Amino acid sequence: MNHKLSLAQHCIETEIKKRYNKAVSDYFKSGGDPAGSVEECIDIFQEALETFDFGLLRNRYPALRGNSDAAVSLYRDPSGRLHITIDETDIEP
Repeated sequence: MNHKLSLAQHCIETEIKKRYNKAVSDYFKSGGDPAGSVEECIDIFQEALETFDFGLLRNRYPALRGNSDAAVSLYRDPSGRLHITIDETDIEP
């Protein structure tokens, strides 16, 4: 699943935290997720929050600092590794 991140208002870390919190809230409001899609969102955002060095990412890639119209996405490849793309270019998280 490819998660498009909006960095027009804030940095990548804040966006991922907001998306994680919303997914957790949605999970509990619905009483669970039989399809597993919300759980998958929770898992990918939680892993990103626990493993990414956001300070380094913001320093290395200005588009991740916020106030950006770049197309930024977060996804998991078939081997299970998390990736970030900026304008369809893979970067090393």
